Formats: sequence, C-alpha cells, structure tokens
Amino acid sequence: MITAASFSRSFVRNAVILLLLALVFIRPASAENVTTTAATENTNESAKQPALNYSVDDKYERAIVREVGTLKEEIPNGGLQKKTYTIEFLSGALRGQTKTLSSDVISNPYQLEPRPGDRVVILLQQDPNNGEFIAYLEGFDRLGAMLWLVALFVLTLILLAGWQGVKTAFSILLSIALIGWILIPSFLRGVNPVPVAIFLAAVLATISSVLSMGWNKKALVTIIGTIGGVIVAYIISKIFGDWAHLSGLSTEEDRMFFEKNSLLNPQGLLFSGIIIAAMGVVEDVAVSIASGVLEVKRANPQSSTKTLFRSGMIIGRDHMSALANTLIFAYVGASLSTLLLYTQYGGSWLKFLNFDVVSDEIVRSLSGTIGLVFTVPITAILAAIACIAIKHDKTEITKPGLQ
Repeated sequence: MITAASFSRSFVRNAVILLLLALVFIRPASAENVTTTAATENTNESAKQPALNYSVDDKYERAIVREVGTLKEEIPNGGLQKKTYTIEFLSGALRGQTKTLSSDVISNPYQLEPRPGDRVVILLQQDPNNGEFIAYLEGFDRLGAMLWLVALFVLTLILLAGWQGVKTAFSILLSIALIGWILIPSFLRGVNPVPVAIFLAAVLATISSVLSMGWNKKALVTIIGTIGGVIVAYIISKIFGDWAHLSGLSTEEDRMFFEKNSLLNPQGLLFSGIIIAAMGVVEDVAVSIASGVLEVKRANPQSSTKTLFRSGMIIGRDHMSALANTLIFAYVGASLSTLLLYTQYGGSWLKFLNFDVVSDEIVRSLSGTIGLVFTVPITAILAAIACIAIKHDKTEITKPGLQ
C-alpha cells in the first residue's frame, strides 16, 4: 500500500529529476538567437523617434553625465539653441573616455533631459562606413535603484521573518532563475510554452512549499491544489481566448518581436504568462486552506472528513474574496494607461473593449480569478482526506505539519 508520505517523496523525487533533465537539455538562448530588442523607453509614435535598427551587434554601456551645456546652431533664418551632454563612460572598452552628445533626435531619440551626475545607458552602434561607434542616449541607468530595492526587500524579509524570510528570498530568486533558464529559452527554440509553464508552476510550487513547510502532507496538498487551480485558469483562458480571437500581439513590443520571429507562437506566450501569473496567488489560497484544516484537526482530533471539508471551504471563501480583489486590482493597476483609451475614443465601450490589450487583460484577470475559486474546493477536499489519514492518537496529531 502506497502511503501519503511515500507518495510525497516519490512526487518530489520525480519533480527534481525532471527539473535536472530540463536544465540539461534546454540551455539559455544565445545572443545569436535574438534578432531584435525592444526600446526601454516608450514614447508616442511621432516623428521625434528615429528608426534605430537594433541588432545583436549593438553595445549598451553605462555612463555618467558630467556637464550639461548649450550649443547654438546656425539655421537659414537665424539660430537654434540646443543642449549638449558631456558623458563619461563607466563600462566597456570606452571606460574613462568622454563624449559629447546633443539633444537632437539623432543623438537623443527619446528626448531625455539628464542632469549632471545622472547615470545613463548609452547605445553604441557601429558605423558600417568607417567602423566607428555612434552613441545614442538610450535611457537612465536604473540598475542602482533596482539593486537597492531588492536589498531592502530581502532585508525586510529577514528582519521580520528570520530564517523563514531567508528561505522565502531564496525561493523567489530560484523561481526567477528557472523562468529565465527554462521557460524563455525553450520558447525561443520553438517549444510550446504552455506545458513548460505548467511544469514550471508545479516545480515552483514544490520549491516554495517545501522550503516553507518541509516534506509533509500539508506541502503535498498545497502543491496539488496549486496545480489544480493553475490548470483551471489555463483551460478557461484557452476557451475564452480562442473565442475572443486573442492573438497575443496586443502591444507594439509583441508585434515587433513576432514580426522578426514569425515561427514562434504569440498566443502560447500569452497563455503561459497567464499560468505563471496565476500560480502565486493560487498557491497563497492553497497554503491557507491546508494550514487551516490542519489546525481544526489539531483542535478536534475526532473531526470527520465532512467537517474538515466544510472548515476548509469557509477558510477558502474568506481568503478568496480578498485575493480575488487583489488579483483584479493588480491587473487594473498595471493597465491604467489603457483605461485612458476609453476617454480618448469618446467614451465608446464598443471600441474600448475590443482593443487587444484590454481584451487580453480581461481574459487574464478573470481566468486567474476563476482558477483561484476552483482552488478552494480542490484543496479543501485534499486537506480533509489527508487529515483523516492521520492516526487519531494524541501524539500524532500534535506533530507539526501533516506528517
């Protein structure tokens, strides 16, 4: 007879084996596989932005603005004042050298206005005529701010949660690394990203659950409940995405990328994004239900499966209502700029709701919420069954976790 403990160990062992195989056979895409990069700054589609031909030979270097000056340029009917920026390179072969750029659309296509001391990113493109590099102000260097924010995030976790915070930070770092090393490279190689995303969701749920709860039945219930909710979210998004004829090409960056990579599937990338986005919030509900049902069982060791299931449903419903709002508002908050399109087009709901970007967000948010709702009964019944499997003696019930 296969016990829950042996099944849990077998499940984790198989997941680790599959993960190792994936890391062996799916390597990160090399620079030669990338044919275009999107601009880091997005401005309106006007004549101010020249057509920069991005390629893999482009070089991006860090620099600091040392001086800001003015330059008078003679024109037929008078003169024209424009700013100049003296920059010093902080990286690359030109490190330590200075260069002066103007504020015209050739040197400064995104119309940036840096001040002395600001750190910027410089795009260097080689001139095919003489081999020299032409410099463009590509954007502000935000690396320092991002690194300090990450450090503050990790420090906050450690101060408030101790060792648990360290494990949480490690889990997040590992999850991001797996997405970068498996999902993205496999998609660039032409692999269907949907099964890869589902597999990764299972692996990520296993990693976070095991790091936070250890190897026990509670972790197993959380993992299965999370996978169930994620699969429901994908099925709903697939049905309604096909019905609404979503293409996955809702933004200019999407269209730019898939124009250069016509053999890749943009719709698959859309659905895999929904799977990854839904995984985190679905896991939150699954953990709460599994922990709550365990506490009910500890308080009353004689609780029946029906009683435990009902308790799990009550916990899940309360938690679900808050997280459903969180999920919806998270998507709405990230799409505030698209809401302005409603006013721009004269308040026409017909026009607004048929924008690709709006339809994408509606399907994404509501599919994730439906997956969240289905996670509640799935996890509740699994937690109830797992609790009943525990022996009804006092020493077993007082053990931490569903052993």
